[in-house]
Amino acid sequence: MEGASPVTILEHCGVRPPPNTVAVKSLPLNFFDLIWLTFHPLGRVMFFEFPYSTTHFIQHTVPKLKSSLSLALQHFTPLAGKLSTPSNSKCSTDDFRIRYVDGDSVSVTFAECRGDHDLSHYCGNHARDGNVLKPLVPRLPPGGTCVDACGESCCVAPVFAVQVTVFPHRAICIGMTNSHVVADGRTMFNFVRAWASIAKQVNISDAKHDVIPNYDRSLIKDPHGLATMLVEVLGPLLKQIGHQQKKDIVQDASNIKVRATFSITGTKIQALKKIVSTKRPTLTHVSSFTVVCAYLWTCFAKMRATVWEEVHNLEEAQNFGFAMDCRARLDPPLPASYFGNCLVHCLGVEKGRVMIGDDGLAAAAEVLGNAISLKANSKQGPLHSSDKWMEEFSGALRGEWCMGIAGSPKLDYYNDIEFGWGKPLKFEFVEEALFLSRCKDSKTDLEVGVILPQNEMDVFSNVFTQGLQSLQG
Repeated sequence: MEGASPVTILEHCGVRPPPNTVAVKSLPLNFFDLIWLTFHPLGRVMFFEFPYSTTHFIQHTVPKLKSSLSLALQHFTPLAGKLSTPSNSKCSTDDFRIRYVDGDSVSVTFAECRGDHDLSHYCGNHARDGNVLKPLVPRLPPGGTCVDACGESCCVAPVFAVQVTVFPHRAICIGMTNSHVVADGRTMFNFVRAWASIAKQVNISDAKHDVIPNYDRSLIKDPHGLATMLVEVLGPLLKQIGHQQKKDIVQDASNIKVRATFSITGTKIQALKKIVSTKRPTLTHVSSFTVVCAYLWTCFAKMRATVWEEVHNLEEAQNFGFAMDCRARLDPPLPASYFGNCLVHCLGVEKGRVMIGDDGLAAAAEVLGNAISLKANSKQGPLHSSDKWMEEFSGALRGEWCMGIAGSPKLDYYNDIEFGWGKPLKFEFVEEALFLSRCKDSKTDLEVGVILPQNEMDVFSNVFTQGLQSLQG
């Protein structure tokens, strides 16, 4: 049985954009957005040093965060809106959109965390309770039904919520939960950067990058009618998924998960690249992201072969997937400030026997590199074979092992987010089993967050660490 929550709620409120400043009130969803209809909400946390009392937090920090969030929502209005979907099963792509109605707001919770735990219990790198961060992020408020402008009944659901938790005299944590339908990682990063700049009293138009959102949906082409296909396949599943998400999942005590953060230095990344380039001299895509993902894939394969030796089939296909931002690769290209989703899926598939062998790293890098090259260099661009997306990601339905990685080293939360409290102490996804980010104190080192059952984490940690130690460099 879980103990009492360490978090005490200080205030719950709604924060909305300033009156008469709304950027956009209705935002249609395209296939880039619709593909995430049944995906679980994403939670992220950022920890900062905060050597002040709870009283100081309430009197000075809370009002500042409320006002700066309101000003940020002036530009990022859809985050304060709701996902609108049809109530009936018969629907078209036009029935799916993000709507903002005057009075809509972002649910914001201010809280205090006390207790005997050291701060590293929450934002350390060592293996610790996999659920330790859950009390620091909000759940999305429940949805409801309403009547749209055409008089049709529709379901509406909030898409974004915030929780700010103070650890008196130690730290402050900003936790966010968003529906993936409204925004991808780039959009959320742009939002956080804008909010932080305003909180620090920096004009966001003068920020390092242009973060004022672009809402031009006409720039997105749909050559294969993917939006219609996705609505037909995923639309009927929405009610079932929504019902499941309202239930609390009871975790099996024999399968308690832990979370840990691992780092890979730039020197080790270069050593991985050298191995891949030596064994696959004709491979054109040998990026840091590619070789790190390839290395992680082999580590997971070796862990599974060790932990599940008696039942593990080495001839079974293993799937490793990730999403690639294709804003700059579309024709015409989209600005980095495009609001919404603009991700294409890349998938690598290889047998376990290959992954755990001497050639595993190079084989994994080849598969992943080719998957990227296919989307990046095809005449059709990133939408190459997009009509087969659903087929590509059916491995899980066939019972095959699947692993996906979240995050991107291009979204540098450690160095580009500044609320006025200094660099973040830690940035993490809350529930993603595997995620990647840039390290706090280096432009070349990468951080890898992993959540696994304890027995699997023990083996993975050894495989990961020993593999890096064996590299020259």
